[in-house]
Amino acid sequence: MYRFIACQSFAGGFDLGVVQAGFELVHKVEQQGGFGMKNCLVNRHLLGQNWTSQACDYTTWHAPREIDFVAANPPCSGFSAMTDQRHRGIDAKVNACMWALMEYAARVRPTIVVMESVRLAYSGGRSLMTALRAKLEELTGLKYELYHVFQDAIELGGAARRPRYFWVASRVPFGVTYPRVRKPILREIWDDLRGHALTWQQQPYRRPATWWGEREGVRVNTTFDGHASRDGVPIRRALDLMALAERDGGWPSGWHIGQMAKHCYETFGYLPPSWNGMKDKLMANEWHMGFTTVIRWDPEKPARVITGAALDAVLHPYEPRTITHREAARVMGFPDNWNIMPLRHMGSLKATWGKGITVQCGRWIATQVRNALDGNLGERTGKPDGEREWLIRDR
Repeated sequence: MYRFIACQSFAGGFDLGVVQAGFELVHKVEQQGGFGMKNCLVNRHLLGQNWTSQACDYTTWHAPREIDFVAANPPCSGFSAMTDQRHRGIDAKVNACMWALMEYAARVRPTIVVMESVRLAYSGGRSLMTALRAKLEELTGLKYELYHVFQDAIELGGAARRPRYFWVASRVPFGVTYPRVRKPILREIWDDLRGHALTWQQQPYRRPATWWGEREGVRVNTTFDGHASRDGVPIRRALDLMALAERDGGWPSGWHIGQMAKHCYETFGYLPPSWNGMKDKLMANEWHMGFTTVIRWDPEKPARVITGAALDAVLHPYEPRTITHREAARVMGFPDNWNIMPLRHMGSLKATWGKGITVQCGRWIATQVRNALDGNLGERTGKPDGEREWLIRDR
């Protein structure tokens, strides 16, 4: 069995996908304060029992040898459109995590290194992407071909449209095959959870699995946990507005909270009491409430991107509440036997779901890596895109 190391892989979606592709997890490393280590530690039943872990300064990470693959997911905020322009770009401070990955991978000397990021890391950070490969080669004295691989989670069996980018450095010829899959809509991801109690505790299913759940092996047990949503003043304010909107047809799919507040005020002449003192300021700001704001998702379209704020900002499409941890985990591809209840007191839990890669994407790229290690190239090996560089597009 091929062996891999998980580096800065957040909530564990990448790790689980690689294990599902047939790799053995040997070691998992995060920088101090990194997301997701506990998520994986409480889910050893899915990741394997024999791996070790460290969350500390990267210079002290243990570097096992005879490792075939390093799977990495360092922060993408240096190129994310959601990041303030002052903290974005090739020289963004957070990109130090990518350089840490190169120094660590050079100590491990794997056959293949894969780093996942947003597509702007390629289109807006191309010189950094090539410099990272150069650093890996300088430190190892080995030659790595560089493959720029585009992908979208929903095209790989996932729940959401999540177009992203894989940086692949390989010492063996590499190629990929994109699958042909039926693409789910949001209702087909969540509908079998409809009507269940909102609780951290395990509870039995009351509805049959959807076709997507059956295909993705979501329902492994007879029970599931973590079907709990969050509370707080902003959430209660949004739910109060939702209750008022029900008097005029409800909160339409795709509407954000500013639109709904404006509509309710113009329709009824007032807002719920929890909004007292906000009206004049909102009107002066033309009802704009920020770029990361509460919105109701459409059940007849694919899921949107889960972000670190999703548990506070996503309204369920047909129940009067925000989404639960289990629903966020579903969108990220985690099966229902990925335990959530043991994590309920972890303050960073709500943010972990959107910090990382979907299970399906991890499984897909790891399958391409395994095939390359076996000498079986995928259908697309890419077009020349620089010196020993290849571009592989999904369309």
